[in-house]
Amino acid sequence: MNHLAKSFLAVALLLGPIARAEYVRFEGSWRVKPGSANDVTPPERLTVVLLAMTHASKEADDGDIGGAIKEWSVIGEANAGAEAEAVSILERARLHASRHEFEKATELIDDLYARHSSFAGFAGAVQLQFEIANRLADGERRKLGGWFPWFRDPEGAIALWQKTVRLAPNGPLADECLIRTARLSKERGLDAKMNEALERIVSDYPTSKFAPEALEMLATLRGKESLGPAWDQATTIEAADHWRTLADQYPNDPRAKQAIEQISLLRDRAARARLGLAKFYFFDRNNPEGAKLMANACRNIAPESAAAKEAEELLARIQKDPNPPKTIADRLLGTYPRPRTGTEAKPQVVGDELDSLGFKKEAPKSATDTERR
Repeated sequence: MNHLAKSFLAVALLLGPIARAEYVRFEGSWRVKPGSANDVTPPERLTVVLLAMTHASKEADDGDIGGAIKEWSVIGEANAGAEAEAVSILERARLHASRHEFEKATELIDDLYARHSSFAGFAGAVQLQFEIANRLADGERRKLGGWFPWFRDPEGAIALWQKTVRLAPNGPLADECLIRTARLSKERGLDAKMNEALERIVSDYPTSKFAPEALEMLATLRGKESLGPAWDQATTIEAADHWRTLADQYPNDPRAKQAIEQISLLRDRAARARLGLAKFYFFDRNNPEGAKLMANACRNIAPESAAAKEAEELLARIQKDPNPPKTIADRLLGTYPRPRTGTEAKPQVVGDELDSLGFKKEAPKSATDTERR
């Protein structure tokens, strides 16, 4: 690279951060932000554009929302592709939102995202979308044409919160969008959406101020998924793990005390599931070895629980007498056959004519020339 090219590259790198235009409103008037460049073509039109922007904002301040929307539309059309068009789209979205025309406002925000991805006021668009979602969640009605009230749509807020997270996953509103999604989903009985939002907070935003609340909600949700000791306990153990994370990582949070109590209850439930299996194997299936295995699993899950104490009593009983008490059915029909243990001898094959699998042995045949053909 020659020296002239290097010089041009250095100038471009130095001017890069200030090359993009940015407009700000200060004391009622629009102007180009100091340090940014003018992108109006030709440059002498800048004064007219700024006056038009100032006039449109003044109309909105004076209460003429419809007139302001029209003026901003003209400004956008006259500056297609430039920063002034992006400003006009965002300002129109704000004005439509002020008239409860939420659908029109969100359409404009989508258009802004699609056509001006590097817009300097991107954070303002995200904030506006977040506010519209909150208003829908609070029960505000859309107004058709800015005056005719429509149906409430609180669940529509969830879609807007999710869109906000997609567009700005590292923004300051992402974790709040997720926790609001979880709260509203819980209120509306949308467990799948609630679970998705809570899992996202716990995995992607562990330092969020909403993380303890998310862990509590997620643990409660998991705990309810198990119907009791007679059912699968995978979700019960998962719920206990979430409570444990809450207690370990946020010991000063008010929820930590509740976490200790919940861990004890959940582990007792999971242990009692193994205890139920131990009793089933011993009393109903005449299988003391299987019963001992499940009883020991019960003790390992929650050593200090009431279920573990019952498991110890059952183990002592099996050790004393491996035969379960006989029921009336056992006396009439005989006891349930006890499974063979691994140390017992395998049944012997009767007769030399049978192989180890019980099939008839056949002598190997030699292939003849005819069979080969």
